[in-house]
Amino acid sequence: YNLVKSMYNLSKKVRNIIMKEALHKGHRERLRNRVQKESLINFEDYQVLEYILTFVIPQKDTNPIAHRLLEQFGSLTAVLEASPEELEKVEGLNTSASTFLSLITQVGRYYQVRRAEPGDILRTSDQCGNYLMPYFFGRDTETVFMLCLDAKCKVICCKKVGEGNVNSANIPIRRVVELALNTNATTVILAH
Repeated sequence: YNLVKSMYNLSKKVRNIIMKEALHKGHRERLRNRVQKESLINFEDYQVLEYILTFVIPQKDTNPIAHRLLEQFGSLTAVLEASPEELEKVEGLNTSASTFLSLITQVGRYYQVRRAEPGDILRTSDQCGNYLMPYFFGRDTETVFMLCLDAKCKVICCKKVGEGNVNSANIPIRRVVELALNTNATTVILAH
């Protein structure tokens, strides 16, 4: 009787393993197709993380890792703003994956800043604000940027002139004056 019961339990475990494998077979492909059809805007946070992780964690179910990340950090935003060292504390996340996740906001900022090229003409404070917004994307410390404009309100450059902690930043006045003089700026705008 015990042998029959053991065989039954073993076959039940084998069936569960097979069912689980069948469920996950083709999951990455289905996820990829869904992203192409719907875009990520329709996804839940765990699904976005799961999809992103498929690029850096090969041949492994990334769903449990995505859930663990959200349990640890609370939101997709918090995960993407975490340091690689913090991310690596989550079970199943390797160095490549933690580095990749922490680069996402940096790449987003880089992309947005590069879209706004020097030479744009900014005549209103709203235009200046829109131009400067990408520089602050994903930052978690107080940062000060200086926007230098010529006499026609054309952008000469935008440079970081100060960085501090969560609620304050030190701005060396000498650096502000030197940057304005070196770029021949007629107008400067400090933003934080």
